[in-house]
Amino acid sequence: MKQQLKIIQKQKQKLSIKQIPSMEILKLNEQDLEEYIEKSLVDNPFSEIEENKISSETKEMDFKIIKKQNTEEQQSFDWEDKNKNDLMDYVFSQLSPLIHDEKDKKIFQFLIESLDSRGYLNESENELAAFLNISKNKLQQYLEILKSCDPQGLGSRDLKDCLLYQLEQRADTQLAQHIVKDHLEDLGSGYYQKIAIDEHTTVDEVKNALQIIQSLKPIPANGFQVNTKTLYIVPDVYVYEEDGHLHIEINTRAQKKLQLNTENYDAYKTNSFDAKSKEFLQKKYHDFKWLQYSIQRRQITLQKIIEFLVDYQKDYFYTGNLFALKPIRLSDISKALDIHSSTISRATSNKYFQNKYGTFPLKMLIPRSYEKQGQPLSSVQMVKDEIQEMIKYEDPEHPFSDEKIRELLEEEGFVVSRRSISLYRQEEGIPSSRKRKTIKTKERK
Repeated sequence: MKQQLKIIQKQKQKLSIKQIPSMEILKLNEQDLEEYIEKSLVDNPFSEIEENKISSETKEMDFKIIKKQNTEEQQSFDWEDKNKNDLMDYVFSQLSPLIHDEKDKKIFQFLIESLDSRGYLNESENELAAFLNISKNKLQQYLEILKSCDPQGLGSRDLKDCLLYQLEQRADTQLAQHIVKDHLEDLGSGYYQKIAIDEHTTVDEVKNALQIIQSLKPIPANGFQVNTKTLYIVPDVYVYEEDGHLHIEINTRAQKKLQLNTENYDAYKTNSFDAKSKEFLQKKYHDFKWLQYSIQRRQITLQKIIEFLVDYQKDYFYTGNLFALKPIRLSDISKALDIHSSTISRATSNKYFQNKYGTFPLKMLIPRSYEKQGQPLSSVQMVKDEIQEMIKYEDPEHPFSDEKIRELLEEEGFVVSRRSISLYRQEEGIPSSRKRKTIKTKERK
């Protein structure tokens, strides 16, 4: 076999050791960045950050003395553990088979900590989804799993939502569901005759339904210790209007932690050290300077992207109208700024901006773009309006499923996924096809 020497040219992307931490730092929001800096420099002599003090956490114990009388009329004392009926531990023992990774665990933990003392979830779903960096549809899936745990109904919005969920898990409870939806006040006042007339049934049937409702758990967390969590968001960017102009201010609180310890640096430069100590100090100084450089690059990249987005979405910032937000793709921003799409995605992920209307996820400024017959839509609301119109004229006996709506929209030239249709339907307060059929059948009676 004759051997030949050939030159073959191949293009490969190879990440340097330096690039990887820079990309990871870009993904961090302001709060996580502060923690990252402190952990990275806690033992670095060139940093001004003081070493964290070690603190031990003790199990909270309610030292309540319970007196017990024994046969000899002597008193004995027991400690009552407040964590004995801890809701978190009880629910997590059921969730274990359904938790696949650390992300699942953290999301369930956060949702349980967000419950009020009754077991209801008062936080806005939009805010929760944004904070957890998941879609609203994905959040609904987590909540459905949480509601299915014992005690059933955890994470419900209110009493009505809690009771309805429990009834939906039982067979032959349609009348009870209608009473909870439309006649809770009448039920509490004992107006059984009125309910029977409205529901075209008998008083005995109403009383039977009442027995079913009374067997439910209106306060799921009753009897459990609930530890609530306060949600704090540190904005990465502030956008404010002054003299008719929009101004941007990047949060640099984390960057200010990167102060050089000049005293130690001067000692490093002026004193002589043995080879091992010198190698150690050189590495630590290099680590400090590289972290400074990476965070500076993060700020420059973030500033560039934010300036573009604020200018592009200026109609929203002047009016506060969400429908003024214009759809845009990452590829469009990439082309305009000459920054790779993956870099833009990292820079905008899990970060928040604050303006006079509130604090919102940065991703909100990059609404998804849909097309109709090849032309971009000016607003997602157009898709929602089409869905509303279709449902308005659907056959009450055979309501459209989300998949059917997707097919009809496709015939009209819209390109939308079934999952998005389900999300938009819920955002517009439109029930599922099964529930729409039940409601419309009831209206015709």
